[in-house]
Amino acid sequence: MRASQPAEHNADTTERTRKAVAEGLRTAARELSRPLATALEVGCGIGRLTPTVAAHADHVTALDMTPGMLEAARESCADLTNVDFELARAENLPWNGRKFDVAVSVWVLMHVLDEEALTRICRSISRSCHYFVLVEYAEAAIPVSEWSRLRSADDYLALMPGAQLVETKELDHGGDRSTAALIRFPSAIESRARKN
Repeated sequence: MRASQPAEHNADTTERTRKAVAEGLRTAARELSRPLATALEVGCGIGRLTPTVAAHADHVTALDMTPGMLEAARESCADLTNVDFELARAENLPWNGRKFDVAVSVWVLMHVLDEEALTRICRSISRSCHYFVLVEYAEAAIPVSEWSRLRSADDYLALMPGAQLVETKELDHGGDRSTAALIRFPSAIESRARKN
């Protein structure tokens, strides 16, 4: 959520975002024909959405680059026994070589201004995961700061070779609009083909 968003929208925005993330996670599990074993949350912040991810996966690795945010997430999610919190920047690709059923990123990649870094992040996610639940701002009623960049789902897809858009949902936040997208990677397609 943006600091410029009116406070009365915050709870509703959080709840609708949780529902959109949960829908994407359920669809990914349905497509895999099994429960999600592993999930990667890129930019967990204070842990607002971490319980939603944890409710849909056996194990969650939750990353954030800010020690204070990560500490708040650890405290607010202390009862979640299936979550490991790691201090890491998305640009450093700490999960390279590790495999996840799904990655989740909500309003994080819009803050990556360096296009080469964004490309590295997106390609690493596409190599490391079967699916990607991505929620990013597409339009803003109040201009975003110089530390953010609005991009479409197609902009992100273009950075992930072989990626396919499974479903999208538009979320309106009091004049701001986000796109919630579920993206499938080639590894998921290959996994499904081997099952059939």
